[in-house]
Amino acid sequence: MKTFEYEALPSRVLFGAGYLSRVAGEVKALGGKRAFLIHDPTSAESAARVEGDLKGVADVRVWGQVVQHVPIDLAIPAREAVDEHGSDIVVSIGGGSSTGLAKAIALSHGLPIVAVPTTYAGSEMTPIYGLTGDRHKQTGKSAQVLPKLVVYDPNLTLSLPRGVTGPSAFNSLAHCVEALYAQGHNPVISAIALEGVRAISESLPRVMREPGDLDARGDLLFGAMLGGMSLGATASGFHHRLCHILGGKFNLVHADTHSVILPHAVAFNAPALPQEMKRLAEALGVPGGDPASALWDLAEASDIPTDLASLGLPRDGLSEVAREIVVEEKNNPVPLDELSVLALLEAAFDGVRPHAAAPAR
Repeated sequence: MKTFEYEALPSRVLFGAGYLSRVAGEVKALGGKRAFLIHDPTSAESAARVEGDLKGVADVRVWGQVVQHVPIDLAIPAREAVDEHGSDIVVSIGGGSSTGLAKAIALSHGLPIVAVPTTYAGSEMTPIYGLTGDRHKQTGKSAQVLPKLVVYDPNLTLSLPRGVTGPSAFNSLAHCVEALYAQGHNPVISAIALEGVRAISESLPRVMREPGDLDARGDLLFGAMLGGMSLGATASGFHHRLCHILGGKFNLVHADTHSVILPHAVAFNAPALPQEMKRLAEALGVPGGDPASALWDLAEASDIPTDLASLGLPRDGLSEVAREIVVEEKNNPVPLDELSVLALLEAAFDGVRPHAAAPAR
């Protein structure tokens, strides 16, 4: 019998096609009278709909400046705009960067968030925030930034291009995979995470074949929700910290780094995690197989980046990343040293198909 601790996160979810129309009523139910509405460039139309729905419910200040990794230089003027408007609630529509800016505001102002994700980032289900300055991404965890309500509407993902859909889905896969062994993992979250792996790995090929398949989009969004729940209840580990370092130092697209690094991180840790890897392989549909190779094959079949070089990372930056992750990450199942991490990064840079070593006996 395993002993464990599990604490459910206090957030509410509405999930359904067409549910964007419910946002205004939910803002009213939360007592919002002055809403700060954040959206990214691809969500302008959806934001305009919500702004219209909020007429007569709340005074709205619209903010359309969103940048990945939430630079501090952007968070400061957004917070000032919240003060000027006297906002009492934040509504975010878009991907992880929109949610991230909303969290930066909630962190400083204590305002409730209604999050409407349009990608598969999953950050809307976590109390994790991140701010970037001086080539360093600082992450933290606070219940204050966990959205009070998340509204999932698969209709909003139908127009996502392939180049965003695939990497964003791998971002969610990474949340599920690392939750199997990260600090705070437990049987409840493992069950959620493995179901997330199944949902994502089964629906992603369907979505890539037929982007307009609403049922497939819904299944993929459901998997992303489970990924966010998994990450939110555990902790960021080696894989996630590595992606944050790469993104913060070299301004790489966050989801793309997940796509490239995840199979290599799984191969790296597999020898120390035989039971977790067995269950992961089963969830990926390759029982008895190698989950690292299966993840790489899924990425390649979905036209997802499989090498760091194509993301714009300079090869001479790999050593700097290896040094920093060894200093920052002390709880990995396999102890880290610069040479082994550098070897991982070089394989990821060159796009070498990884293969997990046999578990230690």
